[in-house]
Amino acid sequence: MQGKNKFYDRESVDISLNLSKDVIETLEKIAKKKNLSVESVLKFFIGQGLRTVLSPQEITEMARKRLKSRKGTTETVEIDLAA
Repeated sequence: MQGKNKFYDRESVDISLNLSKDVIETLEKIAKKKNLSVESVLKFFIGQGLRTVLSPQEITEMARKRLKSRKGTTETVEIDLAA
């Protein structure tokens, strides 16, 4: 399946978030420029922010949990975040 992304369903929770109008406008501009939804841009920035405050061990554990939750995944995955 080269050249295509495969997405896996993960448990999610709906949230409500109040943001200032200028932040929403900025997110909309970024989303349009990247041909993404505002939701995708928000998820990207949240993930990026989490990776800056979590330790490498916490990030590795989160990645392992994500991979483990994929149905049918039986492979062993080594993650080197120092690279």
